[in-house]
Amino acid sequence: MTQSTTPMADNDTGTHSARMTSLFDAWSLAIGSSLAILRRLAGTTEQEFLQIGRHVQEIHQASTTLLRTANHLVAAASGERLHGLIDRLRRIVHEIEAYLEQTQSQRGDQSTVFATVGGLLQQVGSPLEGFKKMSKRLYILEVLIKIESADSGESVGEFNNLAQDIRTLSLQIKEKANNIYDQRELLAALIGRSNAEIQIAGSAQESRIRTSLTSATASIAHLEMVNERFSRLGGVVSTVAEENANSVSEVVQSMQSHDMFRQQVEHVLEGLEQTTALLDASTSGNTAAGDAPALRKHIVKMGDVCELQEAQLHFASTELHAAVTGIVTNLDAIAGKQRRLTETLHGDSGMSAASGRSFIDDVRRHMASITELLTVGVETNNQVAEIMRSITATVAAISTFVADIEEIGQDVILIALNARIKATGTGQEGASLGVLAQEIGQLAKEDSHRTQSITAALKEMHTATVGLATVADHNEAHLSATLGGMQAELDTILATLGAMGQDLSSLLAQAQRQANDLVHDIERLTASIDIHQRTKDLAHEVLNELRQIVAQSRALFPASEEFKEELRQMAERYTMDSERRIHEAISRKHGLETVATERTPHQPALEDASEFGDNVDLF
Repeated sequence: MTQSTTPMADNDTGTHSARMTSLFDAWSLAIGSSLAILRRLAGTTEQEFLQIGRHVQEIHQASTTLLRTANHLVAAASGERLHGLIDRLRRIVHEIEAYLEQTQSQRGDQSTVFATVGGLLQQVGSPLEGFKKMSKRLYILEVLIKIESADSGESVGEFNNLAQDIRTLSLQIKEKANNIYDQRELLAALIGRSNAEIQIAGSAQESRIRTSLTSATASIAHLEMVNERFSRLGGVVSTVAEENANSVSEVVQSMQSHDMFRQQVEHVLEGLEQTTALLDASTSGNTAAGDAPALRKHIVKMGDVCELQEAQLHFASTELHAAVTGIVTNLDAIAGKQRRLTETLHGDSGMSAASGRSFIDDVRRHMASITELLTVGVETNNQVAEIMRSITATVAAISTFVADIEEIGQDVILIALNARIKATGTGQEGASLGVLAQEIGQLAKEDSHRTQSITAALKEMHTATVGLATVADHNEAHLSATLGGMQAELDTILATLGAMGQDLSSLLAQAQRQANDLVHDIERLTASIDIHQRTKDLAHEVLNELRQIVAQSRALFPASEEFKEELRQMAERYTMDSERRIHEAISRKHGLETVATERTPHQPALEDASEFGDNVDLF
């Protein structure tokens, strides 16, 4: 609306009347269009705010549900249950480490025993060769006895029997010596092969177990760290819940701005509707024709009313815009906090989004690897026990053969004694037989020394191998039971961890879905909220009309004293801070002093109508 204005000094009554009629007509059009817009503003925002309120309620419920899921997730990854499992896992790891120390020591003992037995088997070699030589010498003596018996011509039958007995003993010694030799070779090969296999297999198995233990220990430490992080996350979830509650509370408070805005618009409507009667009176014949005081009064009144209503509408529009902007900001804050909370939960859980594996899966995998290796360890220990039983049995067999040779030696002694007796009975002709008898006796003594030497070595072997076999047998029973119990406990722990891992994975996926849905709903809602901008644009149209009327009125005549006094009184009388601030601002604009009112630090006094902006509080 544009209209040229000049002071009332115009003496041309006809021209003046036409100008006034044109001015009031323009104002009537402006007021009419403004009233139409204000009625739209008063009636069209309610439904949209109700719809926003329903969405905010749904968002609040979704946020509460997500926080509940987060609390369940924190409880699943922390607390005494998981802490107890961690303690049990650490105890099992210590037991396995003790087992490794024990097996390492036992492998050293086994190696020492095998080396000792190997050395003793080497010592047995010399007596064995003596036995073989003894068998040959007895054979020679048998032949010599037959020759001497034939030459003497006496007692041929008795000497032949003696020779036959010597031959039998020679063959028996040879057989037993060969048996001992064969058993010795078998035992030496068994010890050499077993010692190498046990040491290599044991070292390799220990290395693999220690590698798995190192990984398992690291996983358990990570599990404990995650347990502590999730315990602290409980406080984070509580903080987010509290912050979200505050954001929702601020949204609810901001929603109340609609009622305040509607009331303000209705007040403006009421004030502007009063101007219609004033405009009608202003365009009546007498007033428009030349009643200068009446025209002045009407023009001043229009300026006064429109200035007050412009200030109130500007304030109401600014407040509504700020409140709705606050709603959008708080909703975005809720979405951001929920998104960051979900990312934190995923990060602290160590779960891979691609594989779905979590920190619990790593612990389960490493501990399962250890149990498999321990099962192999039990089998290896059983093999050692079997080897020791074989060694003990072989030593026992050799001892039996040595005992047989020792008995044969006693028979040789008796034969030698019998030969000397027979040689003495034959007189001078039996002298050569006596010499042979002495030789047989000497062989018997040598046989006794050899058997004693081998028997001593065998006793050392027996002592060493029986001790090791006893340890192996004990380990076979005890270790199998211990590892069996450990395996059963690990199976229970791993099953529990597996169930916890599945719960964790499910809860994380659920939290992620809920967060994504919540963020999507909030983004969709905030993108659809434009009521504050539309009301601001509509209000701006009315404000422009009112400001032009005020400018045209004040260009003709200043504000009335009655208006100024009324402003001062209203500024002092109103209890609503927003209304009082509007009146104070207009009063100061006209150079009026008002009674000072207390204000909070974030509510500074408004200097002019252009300052009805960000520094205003919600109604």
